[in-house]
Amino acid sequence: MQGALELLQGGVWLGFYKITFNMNDGCSRVCLHNSGCNFKCVGCAYKITGAKLGPSPSDRTLEGERIVEILSELRPKRVHFLGGEPTINPELGRITRFAREELGAITKIGHTNGSGRIPEFIDEAAVSIKAYNERLHWMYTGMSNKNVLSNFADAYDRGVKLEVSTVLIPGVIPVEEVERVAEFVARIDRGIKFHITGYIPVPGVPWRSPTPEEMEEAARAARGHLTEVRARRLSVQELAGLRITDPSFRSTRVA
Repeated sequence: MQGALELLQGGVWLGFYKITFNMNDGCSRVCLHNSGCNFKCVGCAYKITGAKLGPSPSDRTLEGERIVEILSELRPKRVHFLGGEPTINPELGRITRFAREELGAITKIGHTNGSGRIPEFIDEAAVSIKAYNERLHWMYTGMSNKNVLSNFADAYDRGVKLEVSTVLIPGVIPVEEVERVAEFVARIDRGIKFHITGYIPVPGVPWRSPTPEEMEEAARAARGHLTEVRARRLSVQELAGLRITDPSFRSTRVA
């Protein structure tokens, strides 16, 4: 068993540091929140919301045995893994196996950058593909997208239910690049859900939000390849208020 804190290269702490519980449409769900991310996304939304990519000095990450105990007590119908980046957590494989095999829960990675292989015992995953063009991906994240694209195809081949999101950033990740991501996804399956998110300006970054017309243009381009496309553009205030306006965000911290 690893210790309570695992140190990632670059001084970022890894580990599940928070567990939340909620009921949505009669379905019980536990979310395990992971610290740490291996990408350096210039426009990361965590910089806007004040959310953290890792535990503060007053937090402790949770031992695997404690997580298993909590899941056993709550016996949720769904177990979701959030980030930071969940696939870099060394406990992920063990916890997903327990949730699926011992509890019979549906397991989902609620959001992943796709750089790590989706582990066994995961039923669903929401993958954020930042760019199809590798140069753009390097510029935005500091990492290549080769593993992202190959891991996405691998997960689909293994029967993981996938959905994709990408961020429209005028002049940086333009409509044409969003369409390239949609084309890549369509080559795998035209029915995969595709979410286009409008960029929300990050302090200190000289990029603007897309206009409603640009959002519609991107959605229209993606719909030329995929059957289920959703485009959403939030303000900073709307993003911060999701816990109030969206029932799926309302939860109780249990650990």
